[in-house]
Amino acid sequence: MSILNKVSWINEDKLARFILTCQDDEDGGIADRPNDMPDVYHTFFGIAGLSLLGHLHVKGEEGYRKIDPVYALPTDLVQRLHLPGQVVTQSNAPVNERLSMYDVYDAAGKA
Repeated sequence: MSILNKVSWINEDKLARFILTCQDDEDGGIADRPNDMPDVYHTFFGIAGLSLLGHLHVKGEEGYRKIDPVYALPTDLVQRLHLPGQVVTQSNAPVNERLSMYDVYDAAGKA
């Protein structure tokens, strides 16, 4: 939803609470449901989801780092690696500031 600039469609507090209830307090990680076995896939995307909701940032030397909504990696890493990306929007729709570093196309494929 972040990529589509539609985070407002999500009840952010409920989603964050759900992800946090899926944590394994003893061994770490995040599962697909509370009390299930955590795995790398759900841990990675759970952390990315929390970050995109503004509930989490990766701690770095300069403080907390923002997470890129396209790659689910720290934004500064995506920029340093010059990873390409494209954002498709509706005609004349505003683009979220975090996506402004990518090429922007409308639904018809025009820049």
